Amino acid sequence: MGRLPQKNVEGTPFKKALANSPSIMDAWNQLDAALNGILEPELMEMLRLRSATNNGCDY
Repeated sequence: MGRLPQKNVEGTPFKKALANSPSIMDAWNQLDAALNGILEPELMEMLRLRSATNNGCDY
């Protein structure tokens, strides 16, 4: 599988890859903001770790 180039944005490698598509990056930021408002920080981190693991990404 090919790799997406990492754009020069602040954040994790995942966010740098998402930045290749502004519309996806915007949707991700909206989802992140909404979930941060209702989920505990520890649960958010577990979701990030699970998502990275499920997608075979280093986190």
